[in-house]
Amino acid sequence: RLSGLQITAVVGCGAVAIAWFYYRRRRQHNDLTVFMPDKQGNEVIVRRARAKDVAVVTLDIADHSGTGSGTGNDDFFIQEFARAIEDPDYLVLFATDSNGKGLGTIQVVWSSDSESYWQSLRVAQVARKRGIGNVLFKVAAQLCMAKQGAGCVARWGVVSNNEIMTGWSARLGLHGPEMFRRYGAQPSSEPPLIPKGYTLRGAELADVPAIMRAVATWPVSQSSFGTQNFVHSGWGTFNEHALRDGIAGKCSRGISTPLPRVLLDASGSVVAFCMMAKLRFGESMFCMYRYADGEPSALKTLLHSLPNFAHAEGCDGTGGYVPTIPWLLDILDESPVFNRMTKTEQHEFHWSPRDYV
Repeated sequence: RLSGLQITAVVGCGAVAIAWFYYRRRRQHNDLTVFMPDKQGNEVIVRRARAKDVAVVTLDIADHSGTGSGTGNDDFFIQEFARAIEDPDYLVLFATDSNGKGLGTIQVVWSSDSESYWQSLRVAQVARKRGIGNVLFKVAAQLCMAKQGAGCVARWGVVSNNEIMTGWSARLGLHGPEMFRRYGAQPSSEPPLIPKGYTLRGAELADVPAIMRAVATWPVSQSSFGTQNFVHSGWGTFNEHALRDGIAGKCSRGISTPLPRVLLDASGSVVAFCMMAKLRFGESMFCMYRYADGEPSALKTLLHSLPNFAHAEGCDGTGGYVPTIPWLLDILDESPVFNRMTKTEQHEFHWSPRDYV
């Protein structure tokens, strides 16, 4: 059974095209198909990605130069593409021409009820300069509006040396960039150095009120960056719901999450805290910190306990992204165990999808 929602898209030099959204009941979810012209007036079909698209993505669409990933290859994108298709928190869009040839893809991750994180935008080399990225952007904006309402916020992260994406983000008028750096450390069997009388442990449900009160006063949350970081799905702001999910061990990317880590001083007050997750890169498993905050000296102690925690979890390393706040960078740059994992930075942009519909 078909139904249509008509939207208007401005493409190229002011040309107006009519695109139709079709939803067809298929097994447990709706199958989406969108028709929209590219800059040259050729029809582009945007639909949900399917399992059979993995081979096309690997051969024709993945960025094997590593420009987008900042790692010199696109292995992680290829690894995650098939998984994301089956993840209900992900909407993987796939663009083809009228003959079914793959042109590009983007993933929209539902980070919360009002936030989405757009990632893994790739356009096939042979389809460059046709405005395929713009088509995917407009379709994604419309779908976010339909699902999350006019007040929704979208984000994406761009590797700092990806001039194509940083330039396009600027031309689109997106807010940002807000710059983050990735640091990592090897696992260690050496016990962490904890001040006398302090307690380091996994967070419990009874800790939730104290953690939320403390977060509201801590320096990272009060900075211009706020609490944004990787969350259960995608990138978004930290909240109590995310904290409770972390304590419950809710799976992220199909992997159960370790308990958030909390540091208590001698009086029992929460002085530092971080969300945790595990992430698989090929055959390796890493213990990743996400939003981390606290009194600076206490946060330093907490971060330096993570190599031992990674060892206890059987992981191949630990690491994560931190906002480029000078005192926080000093903690990691001067660390005897942490190192920058890439020479690039992650540029985070945000915008309101309603401004692009």
